[in-house]
Amino acid sequence: MSKKLGDRIKLARNNVGISQKGLAKKVGLSQTAIHKLECGWSLSSRRTIAIALACGVDPIWLDSGRGDMQLSGVDIIEKTEGESQFRHFPLIARVPHIPWSLIDEMCINDDFEQIEAKANSWIPVAPRTNERCYALTVQDDSMEPEFTQREIIIVDPTQNGGHNQYIIARLQGDNNPTFKQLIDLGNSSYLKPLNTRYPLINVEGNLEICGVVVCKYKEYFPCSS
Repeated sequence: MSKKLGDRIKLARNNVGISQKGLAKKVGLSQTAIHKLECGWSLSSRRTIAIALACGVDPIWLDSGRGDMQLSGVDIIEKTEGESQFRHFPLIARVPHIPWSLIDEMCINDDFEQIEAKANSWIPVAPRTNERCYALTVQDDSMEPEFTQREIIIVDPTQNGGHNQYIIARLQGDNNPTFKQLIDLGNSSYLKPLNTRYPLINVEGNLEICGVVVCKYKEYFPCSS
């Protein structure tokens, strides 16, 4: 198996029978960008997961060469130029699991690849998840019973947040981001902990929303002996 990202992209693209131009259109890149990746002139891309999903291969294999190229999934019908055909579509992708200390950087940094490089690990998610999503570990019990301490939440930083949504946000003058439910009541906004032991937080001044929680992933740890 090739150790080069470009070779794996070319192999994946040929496996599904799609041209460089067709792949570029599916993932939102230029054909030149795909060509540079395959030739090794570009060594990485923030669209790696999108490329993998477009080609129906395992994103982990495409990114690192580890594991199998094919990803178990389901056969779906896809229409192409008026004709229906079966296509094997993968069921999972992955997002970087980052420490809370990186949230500020996530909010302002457009270079997502630099953030990915600092990830503690990777979390499997549904392929429809936005490629800029990241994972966080719930730090306390303030959002119980829906979100327990040590559970992993998936955050989409491209969403602005709205009434009743679970958000990662920072109050004006406070550098510490928090995980709460947003409550919008006319001219007043609140951050609501789901655990009734914690007080409702009145939003005064600007509220910086760093992302919306779109799903969660729970890991089970073995009991210590």
